[in-house]
Amino acid sequence: MIEILDSTLREGEQTPYVNFLLEEKVQIAKLLDRVGVEMIEAGDPSVSPNVANAIEQIASASLKAEIVAHSLARFENIKLVKDCGADRVAIFYATSQIHLDTKLKKTPHQVIDLIVEMISYARSLGLKVRYTPEDASRTDFEFLVQVCNAAIEAGADRISFADTVGVMQPHSMAERIQVLRQRLLPCKMDLHCHNDHGLALANAMAGIRAGANCVHTTVNGMGERCGIPDLAEVILAYANLEGQNHYHLEALTELAEFLEKVTGFFTSPNKPIIGQYAFTHKSGVHTNGVLKDPRTYEPFDPSVIKRERKIVIDKYTGKKAVEARLLEYGITVTTQELERIVFEIKQIGDQRKQIFDADILEIAEKVTGRVIDVIPHEIDALLMLEVESHIYTSSVVRRMRSFRNVITIFEITGDYDIGAIISVENVMAMNNLIEEIRRIPGVKRSETRLILKKYPVNEAETIDDTDTLEV
Repeated sequence: MIEILDSTLREGEQTPYVNFLLEEKVQIAKLLDRVGVEMIEAGDPSVSPNVANAIEQIASASLKAEIVAHSLARFENIKLVKDCGADRVAIFYATSQIHLDTKLKKTPHQVIDLIVEMISYARSLGLKVRYTPEDASRTDFEFLVQVCNAAIEAGADRISFADTVGVMQPHSMAERIQVLRQRLLPCKMDLHCHNDHGLALANAMAGIRAGANCVHTTVNGMGERCGIPDLAEVILAYANLEGQNHYHLEALTELAEFLEKVTGFFTSPNKPIIGQYAFTHKSGVHTNGVLKDPRTYEPFDPSVIKRERKIVIDKYTGKKAVEARLLEYGITVTTQELERIVFEIKQIGDQRKQIFDADILEIAEKVTGRVIDVIPHEIDALLMLEVESHIYTSSVVRRMRSFRNVITIFEITGDYDIGAIISVENVMAMNNLIEEIRRIPGVKRSETRLILKKYPVNEAETIDDTDTLEV
């Protein structure tokens, strides 16, 4: 059965421009524990007092997961791990020739002596030990076997094979791990796979199949450069493709969204599992199939991770999708009317990037000759946005200016950073517009107030009586 060590609090915080506050670290650890990961790598206490304090608080939080702290191969660093109360120290020291020659200036014999000394010291403190030969994938294999066995003999019960610059391929990973497994003394083996060539998850799964025990992950695939395997992708891949599921799937979406909120690290819309478009269907062939049976074009039910499917209506849309959308509003049309509505939608779709439900209803009115008054019309509203502290307000403003229904934009002081006046034809269009604006990277929260009355003014008057309604 696969094990997962999540390193969001260590590897994930090494993502460029990402830094967690103390309370955020504790909350992330608690969410990871809800998911059920076996180990949480809480950080390296030598980095800063904040990191050390976070490890201490996480270690004392009575979580089910084993709490791991990272450490350089130094006495004082290992002692810090002990002082923080972590269950395990993860000692790393590079073993590839390029690291030995250029960074460490050490001979292989000196490396082995140092590793044995540090692991023996950690064990004397009562810590469990994992040894990570950094850049293992580019290390001379015989030396790798030698240094890992020396670490095991000194007291390490886990070895982490690190593909530090992401140069492995699934077939070579499987071959390497299989032989390494045969040559090492009894221990558990972790896999730390970087994603520089987009192969991290595939390499990790190949390594597990070859005899490794544990995959290192981060939420949303964060980390140095291109990151490491994404937690949700690993869990769902094993649950759906390998029949191994002992994790709490429903917590994954909340965790991913929390990380986006506190980091400003927004995932690609088409990212598997947690991406905005992961369960969105557009092609007429696809939407027809999904409406009849979602299994036709979905590998699993999105509700298992508290997601919902969405069907996009535009020029690619088929009749079944349009008919289903109209029925959501209680509108039935004839076969001929439906064909005409779809034709009109395709015509509009060739002229603009997005079609709203209000457009569909307007077309239906024109085609059927009936008044379809299911939502109110002509709405103006005041929209206020708070922007994440590390995001430039001007970058959000630039994105907002691309929406045709945003009339005026202000940068303001107070609890919110941006104010805007929006003008839309109905409530549905307003909801769609607000949802699009909320998805702009950096938008933290919003408040919308409907404008109930407008008063004309002349040059001698000012507006002093505008009613608004909070929504």
